[in-house]
This record gives sequence, structure tokens and C-alpha cells, in this order.
Amino acid sequence: MQIQSFQVRNLNMNHRMHQLPYLPVFGLLLFFTSCVSSKVYRAELSAREQCEAREKVLVQEVLDRRGETNRLIEQVGSLNRSLGNQDAELRDLKIELTNRTQQMGESSTKLLSEKTNLEKDLAGKTALLQQREATLESISTAQKSRQKILDDLKNTLLRNYPGNSDNTLEVRNDAVLLTLADEQLFDKNGIAVSVDGQKLLQPLAVFLTNRPEVDVQVLAYTDNQLPKGAKGLSDTWDWSLARAVNVVRLLIREFNVNANQLTPIAKGEFYPLTSNESSAGRQKNRRTVIAIYPSLPAVPKL
Repeated sequence: MQIQSFQVRNLNMNHRMHQLPYLPVFGLLLFFTSCVSSKVYRAELSAREQCEAREKVLVQEVLDRRGETNRLIEQVGSLNRSLGNQDAELRDLKIELTNRTQQMGESSTKLLSEKTNLEKDLAGKTALLQQREATLESISTAQKSRQKILDDLKNTLLRNYPGNSDNTLEVRNDAVLLTLADEQLFDKNGIAVSVDGQKLLQPLAVFLTNRPEVDVQVLAYTDNQLPKGAKGLSDTWDWSLARAVNVVRLLIREFNVNANQLTPIAKGEFYPLTSNESSAGRQKNRRTVIAIYPSLPAVPKL
């Protein structure tokens, strides 16, 4: 471009030289040559310096851009590596999440199954507890009812058999026990029921006649010495049985007590209250117990 400009300017100069008045050819040539060469040189030099300066700037810019490009390439590589690591972590997290979700699902199913089983177990135990509570309530009600029946019978008998050292009344288990002393009930031989004994048994007979539903056991106890002059008695079993049978016969024959209510039982000498070494001790051991068993409501079983 600079050479072409120079050639154009030379052509223009030549054209103007044809238009100038005639000068000696050599002088004109020298004049124009010196003027043109100096200006062109300076112009060309200035243009060249500018181009070189511009070239330096452009080269520096290119180098800077290359440096920036290299840095960007490194950053992109680093980002790609980081992105790859993050993708791998993300895949691992997805796998872990899937496993955790599966485990949670299995755990949830297991817990739900356990909860259902526990609820069924609890419901069964609650029902059993309620049933037992109801049974206990029934047992308590039955026991209270039984106790009331026994207490009422005892209180009725107390009107004619007040408790004293000779005759006693007590409730034991399912029976009301009326204990009659030997001196009042039997004669001196301790076998036949005396006149006072008949009077003693009369209120009992009235009591039993009015209550045909009760069962009665007549339990006869003796000491360890058979009465003197007693015939037909081989041992205290025979003695106690004769005493019990005589009481039952009297209640049936004299007071019309239902025979089905009465059972004579011989206890002999084998259940003493005290020692048989003394006369007082033997007298205390000779006794007759009237065990009255009323009809009681059944107690439910657990």
C-alpha cells in the first residue's frame, strides 16, 4: 500500500513537471528528488513506527488473550473435573437414596407389621384383662353373697345359741359351725341325748325345718377313754358314732327334721382340743359340732 502511494505521488509529480516552465532537466530532477525523498522517508518512517508500535500492542494483546485462553481452558478443565466429581457424587447419592428408600420401605413394612401384631396382642391381653376383671368382680360378688348368707344364718342361730364357754358359733369356710358341749347334750354315760339335750336341740330343729335346703353334718368327738359300763363299744370310733347317730335320730324322730338333711360322722378321739391327761381336758374334748352347709352361689374360676 505504501509503495503504491509513493508511485502515485511520483506520477502526479511527473505530470506537474510537464506543466512547469522549462528548466534544466538535471536541476529539476535533483530538486524534486531531494524533496520527495525526505518527506516520503519521514512519512514512511513514521508509518512504520506506528505500525511497529501497533504490532507490539497487537502482539501483546494476542499473548494476553492466549494467556487468558489458557487460563480459561484450565478453568474449564477444572470445572469439567469438578462437574465429573459432582456427577459421580450425585450418582452415589441417588444410589444411596434408592437404597435408603428401599430400606425405609422395608423398615416401615416391618414396623407396620410389628405394630399390627402388637395391637392384636394388646387387644387380646386387654380383652383377657377385662374378662379377668369381670371374673374377679363376679368372684367378689359371689364371695360377698356367700358370706352374707352364712352371716345371716349365724345371726339367726345366735338368738338361741349365744356364744359362751360351753356353746360356740362360728363361720368357717362354707359352713356355720355350732359346737355343743358334752355336759348339756348327753347323759352321764355320754351316749344318749339327755332331757336338757333335747331342749338344747329344739331351736336347731326349728331352724332346720324352716330351711330344708341346708345340709347338716353332725360330727361327734370324744376323749381317749371309753365310758364305764358302756357295752358294745369297741373303741372311740364306735363311741363317737353312737353319739352322732343319737343326735340325728332325735332330730328326725322328735322334731321331724328331714332325714336327707342330716349326716352323722364319727371323729373319735383323734381331734382333741387339749390334752386328755386331766378330767377337765377330756370333758372339753368331748363335743358335738353341728356343721350347717347352706346353698351358696358358685364362685367363678379364673
